[in-house]
Amino acid sequence: MKILFFDYWLKGIANFNRLMPELRRQCPEAEVKMFHVGSWKEPQESVVNEHDGFTSYDISYYKTWSLFKVLKRERPDVLVMLNLCFLNDKALIVFCRKLGIKTVYLAHGKFLKNIDESLGSFIKQDLRKNFRSKIRRDTINMLRNYFHATLLEHKPMRFVKDLIAMVKDPVSMTLNSSYTDELDADLKLVYYESDKQLLIEQRKFPDKNIYVVGNPELDTFINTPLMERSEFLRQVGLPDLPYLLYLDDGYVQARLLNKEEWHAHLSEIAGIVKKANMQFVIKLHPRTPLAEHARFFSKEHIIPFGREVDFKNLIAHSETVTSFVSTTISYALLLKKRVISPRWGVSAQYIHNYPDDVIHYSPDAEDFAEWLVNKRPCNTSISYVANNFGILDGQTIPRIVTLIKEILK
Repeated sequence: MKILFFDYWLKGIANFNRLMPELRRQCPEAEVKMFHVGSWKEPQESVVNEHDGFTSYDISYYKTWSLFKVLKRERPDVLVMLNLCFLNDKALIVFCRKLGIKTVYLAHGKFLKNIDESLGSFIKQDLRKNFRSKIRRDTINMLRNYFHATLLEHKPMRFVKDLIAMVKDPVSMTLNSSYTDELDADLKLVYYESDKQLLIEQRKFPDKNIYVVGNPELDTFINTPLMERSEFLRQVGLPDLPYLLYLDDGYVQARLLNKEEWHAHLSEIAGIVKKANMQFVIKLHPRTPLAEHARFFSKEHIIPFGREVDFKNLIAHSETVTSFVSTTISYALLLKKRVISPRWGVSAQYIHNYPDDVIHYSPDAEDFAEWLVNKRPCNTSISYVANNFGILDGQTIPRIVTLIKEILK
């Protein structure tokens, strides 16, 4: 059996790394590789990289822009992909179907319940204002691959219709793309029952081959032991002060927020935290490069952590947690932490992704400061965690591997 992972870059590599011990246990003879298209966006330090039990190859290794040619050369039995909404994803599904390759969509986070109109408007305005900047290498190669896919299907008008839709309503062709046979992966694995219902009800996917497997990140999270606070602070070098933990959404790197706006918002929060005699700590999103923001963090006395930190203990020993809409808020709720989410300035546009009786949304800086200092309770929903965090048996990864293996029978 040959398994090929695909992603747009290497920043989501943890989604594949964590599968490998179980893959090796269940399928010791399996050949596992990965390819990505990171060089379409930025120069790569290395075209070939070694990971936990497999090797990844940037598409430049194959000396082609064609996803079809890469798949034809590798000829895996199954392709595992982390997205199922973009034109490249459609192209991959079509190419695999033509080559007799099974496709598995493995979700990599909790879905947003609704793609807010304001977010769609923001993306649309950004596209119009910066149209020339969007005609990048990755965009051109995406269109080339999708056009090839529509030709293989003898449906070139799909390319024209989707291109028009992309300009008119970008969200409808990206984050909120509706079902077509081009998105019909052989197996669709999602974290929660609510994610399955969103695919069916909001994105109009047929109720077939969609499996709720649980959140693989929660397996590790739940089984990680809690440390004494003093020992944890000593290990990570934090002062013995209460701290506000900000869970970064990665919006700057996703181009949904510019760096200056983000810095200005964080600077305002940092001032509130300082007045409250607390420390401001940030857990960076995997796609956020520390070097790009290090000087700003130092100036504002914000202590940043990357993926190397013990995430569970970082949350557990925080005084309060803040974020915009990050799905990692879920981990704070599992540990019964208070979450205060800013909703003023640039963050006013963001959706309320959690109920108002689960986290508090502050409409201005004064409200944020009051809730932070006075420690007013906001996580008052007893049933939310039970109803929204799905399967918590620590067996998500074995379930994923078993389903991937069974699709080839």
